[in-house]
Amino acid sequence: MKKQTSKKKSTKVKEDYNAIHWHPLSNTDNLLTTLSFFSGVGGLDKGARKAGFTSLFQTDIMKAAGDCFLLNRDNAIEHLKSEGIFAVGNSSGDIQKLSFDSIAENVYKHLKVQIPKGGIDVIHGGPPCQDVSKCNNKRSVSSKRNRLIFELLRIIEEAKPKVGLIEQVPDLLSARYFSLWSEIKVFLNRMTDYIWDCRIMDAADYGARQRRKRLIIMLVRKDLGVPVSFPEPIPVDLEKVAVGKLLPHIYFFSPGQFADGIKVAKDNIFCTMTATGSEKAYGMDGKARDFTMPERLVLTELKGLIMTGIPKSKQKKLVGNMVQVSLAECLFRHIREQILEKHFGNRLLEAA
Repeated sequence: MKKQTSKKKSTKVKEDYNAIHWHPLSNTDNLLTTLSFFSGVGGLDKGARKAGFTSLFQTDIMKAAGDCFLLNRDNAIEHLKSEGIFAVGNSSGDIQKLSFDSIAENVYKHLKVQIPKGGIDVIHGGPPCQDVSKCNNKRSVSSKRNRLIFELLRIIEEAKPKVGLIEQVPDLLSARYFSLWSEIKVFLNRMTDYIWDCRIMDAADYGARQRRKRLIIMLVRKDLGVPVSFPEPIPVDLEKVAVGKLLPHIYFFSPGQFADGIKVAKDNIFCTMTATGSEKAYGMDGKARDFTMPERLVLTELKGLIMTGIPKSKQKKLVGNMVQVSLAECLFRHIREQILEKHFGNRLLEAA
């Protein structure tokens, strides 16, 4: 009789990846400062940098995001260069395990910059949208990821920045998510030090290279004496943003899972890029193919970003989930000119 062998259960434990990466700031004079959460590839941070802000601290649970930070510490393109601190992994990168005090301690330890409560200009982040987005057929209102926005609001309450900026998909306002959105509004209204408002903004209306609508929630600290406001749309210039102008070898494109047909590249802005990379490009031969990563970097304003060694699936996820750089730049430039500078202008007038 053949002896039966029992299969041993695997005792392999998932590694708790944990790292603090950092790179010195090139300039510490007259800093406009931000703290960044759910940073990913850093779309919001890169737009903030172009608008004159410095991200002192970024964080993400995804290892590939930290790897991208490391690869670009010496990037020759100014807004793509990594500076400040990037906390990444299941421990360091988990917002649920962070506090303002621990962040401030790390910032001083590595960058020698002190950040008192109330001293940060902007705290920003885009909590995971997978369980809100209509792109996910298995999305769930009760998902744990949908609770992470409350952790970001907690950090804002602790740190008391002048401005808070949160990005999400517009589906959060749909009937399906009525209870979640109502809970968020209750939380926002209980933050008595702040006034807040929200707006759905299409990145293409702010110079970006994708038709990508996002819900933007902005909080402004009451003592600034400045109302919440948003940048106005700017005219779309197809000569600068149409797919065929940016990538002349592409004649048509299709949105893949968004089944709204094949579009002429020379006359249209790219669709919303997905984290799965389902979009298709068509060349002169008329055959459909996936967009290459260099092409995706062009369409996300990240041409020149170094991603060597990062798995292709992770690269697609990073660039597919990011906030578009031009939209971020417009938001931060508006915050700088219409909120922060107005506040300091008002104080100067009162002093006079």
